[in-house]
Amino acid sequence: MPKYKKKLFKPELFLSWLWFKNYSLILIGSFLVSIGYVLFIIPHNIVPGGIFGLSIIINHVSNLPIGVVALCINIPIFLLGIKVIGGKFGVKTVLSLTLCSGFIDGLSFLLPDVFLTEDILVSAIFGGGIIGTGIALVIIAGATTGGTDSIARIFTYLLRLPIGKMLLLIDGSIVLLGILLFRNMDIAPYSIISIFVIGKTIDVIRHGLNVNKSAFIVSRKHALIRDIILKMDCGGDIF
Repeated sequence: MPKYKKKLFKPELFLSWLWFKNYSLILIGSFLVSIGYVLFIIPHNIVPGGIFGLSIIINHVSNLPIGVVALCINIPIFLLGIKVIGGKFGVKTVLSLTLCSGFIDGLSFLLPDVFLTEDILVSAIFGGGIIGTGIALVIIAGATTGGTDSIARIFTYLLRLPIGKMLLLIDGSIVLLGILLFRNMDIAPYSIISIFVIGKTIDVIRHGLNVNKSAFIVSRKHALIRDIILKMDCGGDIF
């Protein structure tokens, strides 16, 4: 009788664990994003850019639920992104979009007018840190919370502009719109602080404290390399 060795590694078990890990990260990350908005950002009318920042503005004007507004904006952007640059994130992103919107409206209903702190600066910093942590977990799981990063990627692909500049332009426009509608210049610095904290928190969690990386590439296929770099979350120069 031939002897069969027992398999020490079972791919199906690994895939099951990876599936559980990724969807757990999406669930936890989406919940953290909603906590940051509902308990810190929304009560002070801070507008930290992004689709949720735009939804806060629309909520102020129309009183429509922030989560529902965000989902109604995000879904068309997601479908347009699939058409323009391909379905990179798929089902996970749809799940994250839905969870974030559902959690925000659910917590807003359960915890109406809750102020954990009257200090708007503390809210901008802590809210930004919590939101950044949640977004980073979702990204690690292979998804995205949607928002202006998706819009920026679409414009980057179409216009061949650095994604960082596109994000700055789009988020800056949303913050400016918030200032005009809320008629309060004081929210500008706190919105900028929250945007900065969100971005730095994402970078630290994903890449560690040292996030400055560069590469010098010598090639005749500069046009192809340029297109690839512009699709990534980084910038570059051609000499």
